[in-house]
Formats: sequence, C-alpha cells, structure tokens
Amino acid sequence: MYRSLLVPLDGSATAARGLREAIALAGPLNAHITLLHVLDVYPFFGYAGLTGQLELELAPRREAANDLLAAAALEVQDAHLPVAIVLKESLDAHAGAEIVRQARELGCDLIVMGTHGRRGLSRMLVGSDALVVLRDSPLPVLLVGPPEKDAPAAEGTAR
Repeated sequence: MYRSLLVPLDGSATAARGLREAIALAGPLNAHITLLHVLDVYPFFGYAGLTGQLELELAPRREAANDLLAAAALEVQDAHLPVAIVLKESLDAHAGAEIVRQARELGCDLIVMGTHGRRGLSRMLVGSDALVVLRDSPLPVLLVGPPEKDAPAAEGTAR
C-alpha cells in the first residue's frame, strides 16, 4: 500500500484540505508524509537577477515558505506521523513539473494535493499545476477539490 505521500503546499485553503486528507489516509497506514513547497523564482529572475537583487527579493518569500512548511509539519506531527519538508526553487512555468520531479526523486508512491477547480479563462490564464501533475505523474495522484461554496440551505430555514 502507500508508504510515502508527497503533499504539495501553496498556502491556499485547498492545499490545506489536501494536507488533511493526506493525514487521514496516512494515519492507518503509518505512512511517511513529505511536505513540498515550490517557490516560483521566474518572476524575480529577470530584472532582479540582472541587478543583483535576486537574493533580497527572494529572502522574504523563502521565509514565508519555510513558515508554511513548519506549520504544516506540526499538523502531521500532531497526528503522530513521520514528516519531512522540502523547499524547492523552480524556474518552470508550472510548479506541477517540480512536484512530479520531486515525487520521483523522493521515491514517493502517492501525491495528495488540493486543486482550486478553476475552469475556463481563469484556468487558461493562471494554469493548473494539478493538471500538469495529473498528466505527467507516473504514480497515483489524489486530488482534493475546493469546498462547496454555496451549500444548499436546509429545508425550512429562513433565507
């Protein structure tokens, strides 16, 4: 069964839902969870790289990413599961490529990730890391969608 789960995190509510699902799945299996954050360096690489300001631009983003990973690691530890954290910087257009690369390199056997469920123009403009992972991953992928926004009200309740 699954012994090593990779959980990509981006600070979103859907990524947090993916983490909770991974913890619930890993618990009975006593599986190891690796938390991954992919730091997109591309927007900072051009101008900041040329002016020598790249490190100054990225330092606060690295710190925020490490804080995100540390908080998530505490959640996994609270569930009494083994956890590791990985922060990768990437020039790829989509974090999905790095997620698949890390899953392979780390020997994971399942990727559990939240997906924003974007459709239409927003998906074309923003892209979909989940779609890249789903398309390119040689291992199983569990996608956890966003919560329902407008759950129907119970019968008889005032509107």
